[in-house]
Amino acid sequence: MPVVAERGYAGFSLDDVAAGADVTRNLLYHYFPRGRADVALAVAEAAGHQLTDEWITDESIPLAERLIANNGRMIEHAMEPSVAWRLYRQARSSTDPELRETMDRFVEGVIAAISLNHLGTERPPPLARAALKGYLAFFGAVLDEARAASTPPERILPILNETLAAAMRSATS
Repeated sequence: MPVVAERGYAGFSLDDVAAGADVTRNLLYHYFPRGRADVALAVAEAAGHQLTDEWITDESIPLAERLIANNGRMIEHAMEPSVAWRLYRQARSSTDPELRETMDRFVEGVIAAISLNHLGTERPPPLARAALKGYLAFFGAVLDEARAASTPPERILPILNETLAAAMRSATS
């Protein structure tokens, strides 16, 4: 994953990946028959899981705590930025349809989780879904800008939480 994050989805080579994994290029083709395309999808899949698998939707935990935990994890990824965050942001701006589809699946999972937390259902109504999609785009841009400006994470969390709450109020009223 680090090789692809460093060089980008369009810039990495199988030789780079093989050297980083201490395997042969032929062994890569054994596991990734389409070569670079399959490696890119596997890396995007792994990044998506790292970012979303621990999303909290447990109703026994107060919503405010779930927000802090979920948004806090994303802020940590974005502020480093972690390998997973860099791969996510690169994939979101990719023109490769398979790569975008892979990331879109994870975005849909986050939309479902946020909807479950805020609306009690994984299937938000169309307007709420659109608001959540817009919020996630805003979320990513804010985090990237905050990192570039060295904004402390504790200043970002209230903005994200208040924006999400406003989006949910507007979309469901």
